[in-house]
Amino acid sequence: MIKKILSGFIWFLVIFIVSYIITGVILVLLTVGAETNQAKYEAALTFRNTYMVFFLIGSLILATIGTITGILPSTKKKTRSKKKTRKKGNR
Repeated sequence: MIKKILSGFIWFLVIFIVSYIITGVILVLLTVGAETNQAKYEAALTFRNTYMVFFLIGSLILATIGTITGILPSTKKKTRSKKKTRKKGNR
């Protein structure tokens, strides 16, 4: 159970970082008419201040659903394997 919770938390971090970085990079690179680094920096700060909460909540929801349902790797329920019992034969 602890392993599943820890895996879910790690997936939360991965989903948050990847989605936040990809979206932020796209926003900064597509800043229209910004030829200076200062304008791109201000666009990045505005993006961070405006949308960070939504990325946190969305990542938490996705990680929770993926962990509970077992969709994410290392969060699947392990099935118990039945040991085959050897029958003692007449020798």
